[in-house]
Amino acid sequence: MKKILLGFAALILLTFGMNAQTQLENPGFENWEAIDIGPVPEPVDWNSLRTALPLNLAKISPAVWDSSTDAHSGKYSLYLYNVATFGIVAPGTITNERIYADLDPNKGYTFTEVDDPDFNMPLPHRPDSITGWFKCIPTPGDFGTIKVILHTDSTSAPATDTSNWIAVAYHEFPGETVSNWTRFSVPFNYYTSDKPDYIMVIITSGNGVTALDGSEAWFDDLALIYNDGTDINEITADDLKVYVTNRTLTVFIDDKHTASVKLQVLDMTGRPVYSSGITTGIQNRIRLDVPTGVYIVVANMGNKVLTRKVMIR
Repeated sequence: MKKILLGFAALILLTFGMNAQTQLENPGFENWEAIDIGPVPEPVDWNSLRTALPLNLAKISPAVWDSSTDAHSGKYSLYLYNVATFGIVAPGTITNERIYADLDPNKGYTFTEVDDPDFNMPLPHRPDSITGWFKCIPTPGDFGTIKVILHTDSTSAPATDTSNWIAVAYHEFPGETVSNWTRFSVPFNYYTSDKPDYIMVIITSGNGVTALDGSEAWFDDLALIYNDGTDINEITADDLKVYVTNRTLTVFIDDKHTASVKLQVLDMTGRPVYSSGITTGIQNRIRLDVPTGVYIVVANMGNKVLTRKVMIR
């Protein structure tokens, strides 16, 4: 729930002085915090049924989320799962805004609390798409979803009035098991030329009010993609390869990249722990004498920035 002032996008902005545009907060689900109701923590800057309104329903809502050490990168990913309770199925759900719960699933919704920074995320930009990584084990007939709404003022989803929606990105994940981490990319469909005020993200492991008990899904490394030449550009999975063995970092960038590359390794406060130029087309091996933890590897290639999270043990 609490806001981290120095987020992932800010790390890159402070390091390279770029005119970076906003990224989601805690997009890799590395940071978790205790909440007032129940023993299961929430990912920082994300909210669950246990921090929903009204509070009397939040207290009896099932835990349908958790952290998982099965991560695409770093130490943790987001794990969502559907649970049958009170004669209905509560889909695994997490959002960066706030949930309004109801015993009738058709009356529940997600909404923006514009006066509470724990339940909104400002975004004054127009990204082209949202990407991330997922795995899933859906119950036959079910599937997970991600819905991202760029909007002005306050809104809800679902909503009877969508006149202040600027764009929507919506994706249904496969209805069959996906055992390996798989990348997804979902474009935004823009309705107006206006700039949004906020971004609402809703991620589920089941199909809303028709979700089925037992569906599971894992998510990691979300990113907003801007292809306007001023921010982190869309990259392919093979552009930057990073491996860690015995505190030695091996970095490889495909030799089709001819620009000079500056490599930095940042800790989670944004402090550089390593900085040097590297060569493309070869394996660059770097010994890191740093404390155990999660670090961000950033390769600056002119107007293109490639990033990876790594765990140093």
